Amino acid sequence: MKSLMLLLALVSSHIAFSQNTMFDICPLKVGAEIPSVTLANKENKKQTLTQIIGEKPSVLIFYRGAWCGYCTKHLAELNEVKEEVESLGYQIFGVTVDQASKLEESNLKSESEIQVYSDANAEAIKAFGLDWQVDDELYTKYKTSYKLDLEEWSGESHHALPVPAVFIVKEGIVQFQYVNPNYNTRLKAETLLAVLKTL
Repeated sequence: MKSLMLLLALVSSHIAFSQNTMFDICPLKVGAEIPSVTLANKENKKQTLTQIIGEKPSVLIFYRGAWCGYCTKHLAELNEVKEEVESLGYQIFGVTVDQASKLEESNLKSESEIQVYSDANAEAIKAFGLDWQVDDELYTKYKTSYKLDLEEWSGESHHALPVPAVFIVKEGIVQFQYVNPNYNTRLKAETLLAVLKTL
């Protein structure tokens, strides 16, 4: 039993060390203009972020993918307040590096009706300053130990993931952002509603 606990501790500390680059990001600040990027819906139809947002105040949820239990749990929690968010005049949608063909899994696993978009080439997460690089050693560990192939999910070989984040945007300008490299800690639904009511 002691040897098993020691092994788990060593694995956890190795993964934590490998993910330290998550703390080196520089996300968009409040007052910044949103970048010009292109996303895809589940039919792989391309749209610019400006087109998706249109004239409507928006809540953008950046998450790692449908393979991430913390992410689908967060989508499920936010889905519970989706109607209230919309009643306040906002639209809410997600952005992930999962390729378009994988987007349906986000909604199925989270039992969520929140629209999600693919940023498979990592253009948006880089422009928002959220990207961090999974190194070769950690990529191999994900693939062999956890049967998680990031290339299969994104359809790309960049090995980039977003630090989970929430941005509130009005008239193309960031009004609020929550970015936390501790990926198991997410913005609570009640906190999001409280913020929206102040903007």
